[in-house]
Amino acid sequence: MARPAKSMKIQLIEGNTNNKTREEIARRAKAEEKFDVVSSEHMQPPATLGSDSKKVFRKIVKIMEPVGILNEADIDLIATYADTQVIYTQVMEQLSMQGVVDPETGKPSRFISERNKLAELMRKLGDKMGLSPQARAQIANTIAGLANAGKEEVSEWDEN
Repeated sequence: MARPAKSMKIQLIEGNTNNKTREEIARRAKAEEKFDVVSSEHMQPPATLGSDSKKVFRKIVKIMEPVGILNEADIDLIATYADTQVIYTQVMEQLSMQGVVDPETGKPSRFISERNKLAELMRKLGDKMGLSPQARAQIANTIAGLANAGKEEVSEWDEN
């Protein structure tokens, strides 16, 4: 299975393990600049979202703004997460009203499997956007690495 692509900045922090030439690095870094971060004012929810989903969308954009990793390419991902969260809430309301067991059949409610599917989708989407503790830690490590990039300590023993 192929490894997911990493930004050139991250690759350089990790030590250019792919042995890219300076020209390849410069070309890739220039291409990545085109995907720079967009401020939250430009991150508007799609018109197709319902009012509840739009609230969730705006909340996520507001939460993630200080991190500075979102851009317009993430709008559909955030919208999907927002819609999924609203549907998940509706399913949980149905479960609380009807119970976890269908009274007619005595079998588990059909809403339990829906809840589980939606929870898994929210987890996956949340990980992609940095909404889980592990994903936030990974982002923090990356940001810390970027801040320290190029600030290598020079030993007193180094002559150059």
